Amino acid sequence: MRAILADHNLIGHVRALETVLRDEPWREFWASLGMAVYSFTDLGLTPDNVLWRRCQQDAVVLITANRNQDGGDSLEAVIRAESRSDSLPVFTVSDAERLLLDRGYAHRVAERLLGYLLDIDAVRGTGRLYLP
Repeated sequence: MRAILADHNLIGHVRALETVLRDEPWREFWASLGMAVYSFTDLGLTPDNVLWRRCQQDAVVLITANRNQDGGDSLEAVIRAESRSDSLPVFTVSDAERLLLDRGYAHRVAERLLGYLLDIDAVRGTGRLYLP
């Protein structure tokens, strides 16, 4: 895994989370991962089925807000149809607005995310994991 991709509606949220991760007490752990943070624009992605496949191919974990299963090419549908035992999970922030407004919540999200990232092989194939 080499990077995190912020869903199009969570760019500011993931940047706020990155700020938390670059501060104590997680600074050292975050730095040791050496991960970049990208947006859809950075990677030129739009349809969910293309997004999912690109994340798997390039070892990029996606952070999103709750997504529905609207259509066969929706993110949830693609996860259900294409996830294998070695697939990277999609991390879903349970309360995106609270991430921006509640520093304690942001720290809990950061802690849970780091736990997953530090042992990513243990959560491969799980499909979607919620933060916190």
